[in-house]
Amino acid sequence: MILGLTDGHNASACLIDNKNNKNNIEYALSEERFTRKKNQRGAPINSINYILNNNDNKKPEIITVGGMFRKGKRLKELKELQNKLNIPMLYFNHHLCHASLYKLSNFNKEECLIITMDGGGDGFSSTVSIGNKKGIETIAQSDLIDSMGDFYASITEVLGFKPMEDEGKVMSLSTYDGNIENIELNNLKIIEYNKKTKTINNYLGVVGFEATKALKRIFENKNIVLNDFNGKILISKYAQKTLESEVLKLINEFSNETGIKNIVFSGGVAQNVQLNKKIMENYNLFVPPFMGDEGLSVGASLLFNNKFVDLKTTYLGYNIENKNINTIIEKIKLNENQYKIKYIGEKEIPEIIGNLLINNKIICICRNKMEFGARALGNRSILALPKKENAKKINKMLNRDSFMPFAPTMLYDYVEEYFKNPHYNPFMTTLFDVKKEYINKIDGVVHNDGTTRAQTLKKEFNPTYYNIIDFVNEVKGAPFVLNTSFNLHGAPIVCNEYDALKSFKVVGDVLLLGNYLFMKR
Repeated sequence: MILGLTDGHNASACLIDNKNNKNNIEYALSEERFTRKKNQRGAPINSINYILNNNDNKKPEIITVGGMFRKGKRLKELKELQNKLNIPMLYFNHHLCHASLYKLSNFNKEECLIITMDGGGDGFSSTVSIGNKKGIETIAQSDLIDSMGDFYASITEVLGFKPMEDEGKVMSLSTYDGNIENIELNNLKIIEYNKKTKTINNYLGVVGFEATKALKRIFENKNIVLNDFNGKILISKYAQKTLESEVLKLINEFSNETGIKNIVFSGGVAQNVQLNKKIMENYNLFVPPFMGDEGLSVGASLLFNNKFVDLKTTYLGYNIENKNINTIIEKIKLNENQYKIKYIGEKEIPEIIGNLLINNKIICICRNKMEFGARALGNRSILALPKKENAKKINKMLNRDSFMPFAPTMLYDYVEEYFKNPHYNPFMTTLFDVKKEYINKIDGVVHNDGTTRAQTLKKEFNPTYYNIIDFVNEVKGAPFVLNTSFNLHGAPIVCNEYDALKSFKVVGDVLLLGNYLFMKR
């Protein structure tokens, strides 16, 4: 058993069973879900304790750590953990950990080109490697100054959003109408891929807040009003266009050189689904479902041996149990007027929840094991019919920016009917083009450019969730639900029973907590 962890941005822990010539991920949890502090840093003590307390006394044999360099309190915490468990501990390079997630792909019988890209870690901001059943061979690197991830984060900060968190808002704004030709941004070279050096070149020469200040000056000199919505759109479109063109240049260069068409894209920049869609147009693409720094814990464990993982799910975290809910209900009964509470059997759930959805209720779901990674995939989700009126209602409940789009979950059986570029996408890592005749039918989950970030669901992935959508489809003739993460805006996704009830006070009409239905009176 391997205990993997990372204690940097979005700290996490995992447990991998590496017996019988294969890897199996038993647990994987982000520390932020326990502490309720977004992108929690530091030793993931709560995550580790949950793993160890729920592992039937199977003791890990080694600790693997994602990320090489730390000092002070962070190093002391890890040493204390090692002393407590009294087992070896190995540290692995940040970008190698991102790269090793290629072992989650189905490229186990052929070579793949691995691109890692983020703000930076262990001295690098991006790497290019060749992955195969023998391991990883790194063939190119960009250092911390030449960071495409930092460029996009600085753009995020220029627009008044939170860097390392709100990059999705920039991507969303880039889908709005706006003509960057009029302000000469097309000819502005701030960062690009250099074919001769095989690295990213950042012409600002600075990163972080210094880059933000430099970018502000550049845009203001172009007479762009940063606080104006149109100005935000123009800058967002420029940033997204730059990201896409330069990353694609890099991928094309190395694919042509190596002859490899299988691409694994990992690191924080791989959360940009608009970019992922562009890559998919010419390549076989795999994006790990936990491509951000939370995935470093798993990556470090996979570097310890050379076995692939047959990843069927990201339901790897805290488990909601009905016996815990019973205790909570006893306390709630002290205030009888707060909720109407009812136990429903597993076979009853699809019809009961389906009917509530059909009647335009907003449903909060918190049951079974929590998802690992940035996406809620049906176990910690807010559900509704995929109509614009419901999207507006949820945005208002969560005090969410109106331009932020929602995503759907749809039954995989209908992918070819609704989408131009059909494929299986259980982890919500890529985009689809919605056929024009269906856009109005699901207008609450379609972006301004006619795309949608759909989770395509097979029954074996989550049978009860599948049956809910199937019931809705039988009545409404649309195999979709709006699915957004169950959390308050800016907060981590809910973890346990108490988190769910706290968030339910603010959002939703009905809460399915385990097998208990909570309805507001």
